[in-house]
Amino acid sequence: MLEGVHFADIDDMIARFPDSAETLIVDAYLSDQPHASIRLFRLYGELPAHHHTSCDELLFLLRGSVEFTLGAEPPRLLRAGQLVIFPRGAVHRVVPAGDDPAIFLTADTPRRMPADVHFADPGSVGRAFVSHLPGFGPAGV
Repeated sequence: MLEGVHFADIDDMIARFPDSAETLIVDAYLSDQPHASIRLFRLYGELPAHHHTSCDELLFLLRGSVEFTLGAEPPRLLRAGQLVIFPRGAVHRVVPAGDDPAIFLTADTPRRMPADVHFADPGSVGRAFVSHLPGFGPAGV
């Protein structure tokens, strides 16, 4: 097999997400390279307004629906199969909408360092931001 090739069974990984979590999201790294990190994550509550300083972000909603707010724009309803791409520094907020769990495939370019999450109001978070599926944490974890 060629070096750097990776196959992933997305449905199997989604089935591994717990029904509830103490963190806002649980993620699974599919790739964690200097040029990009690619993750699958499940949302477990409102993700307050925040931004990233080191990367641009692509969010593809695989399952569920969410209310997505970008900056001062009015919220948009995103449904499974929809994609949003935005640059580093863009403040965004994500709120689950509907009964089905919201599950995203995301790509950060270049790699987003795990601690690069800056909340507009840190007091609004209420719980830890992220935990990782066992065996699928970022490089070095």
